[in-house]
Amino acid sequence: MNSSPLRVLIIEDDFRITRMHGKYIEMNKDFVLTGIAQNYAEAFDLINGQAPDLLLLDIYLPDRSGIELLRTLRSLGVPSDTILITASNESDIVEEGLRLGVFGYLIKPFDLDHLQNTLAKYAQFKRRLTSSAELNQDLLNDLMKLRAPKESSSHQFNKGIDEKTLKLIQSCIQHATDLVTTEEITRMAGVSLSTVRNYLKYLLRENMIDEFLQYGTIGRPQKLYCMKKQ
Repeated sequence: MNSSPLRVLIIEDDFRITRMHGKYIEMNKDFVLTGIAQNYAEAFDLINGQAPDLLLLDIYLPDRSGIELLRTLRSLGVPSDTILITASNESDIVEEGLRLGVFGYLIKPFDLDHLQNTLAKYAQFKRRLTSSAELNQDLLNDLMKLRAPKESSSHQFNKGIDEKTLKLIQSCIQHATDLVTTEEITRMAGVSLSTVRNYLKYLLRENMIDEFLQYGTIGRPQKLYCMKKQ
């Protein structure tokens, strides 16, 4: 890696988080903060104008989701690496992020040490990747260890899935008159919210349902579900 610091763009609508991230990046000689975007549109414009090396990308943005932005960037061939900021119960999003090539994750709530460790791994990854004239298997193995490991396998994801409960959740979604929320499915099925979330993750992974995000004026978007059309 050359002596120039790595350019970082923060994409986050919470000013408290951007302030914390920004202060740390400004104190780190390996990085330089090139800008802050608070929504999808701002982020897209800044990425095109600045070509940052690294994005600190929150999943939830006021206008569209961070995953949508990442999909768009990959389809356009934008090479910026990404550290995804997400919530701990969103294994479906984590899995899609891995498919889209994210470098790592910050799981909310997280502390400065976690941010520092993830950025240090990224700086080491870039330094080793760009300073080696030739790549060999040992170096590639070391580089892959620095990237985010895959956190779920099919076996782990299917753990705890009961056939009767699965059919109950499917029936609630199928017989709803409109798109349904997690809370509505919970009331219809008479099971816990955590159980419904677990089964929704399974159904999404198996491509049996569709998930949509409904954006309001404030707060996080609401997730809505329906069965896949045959």
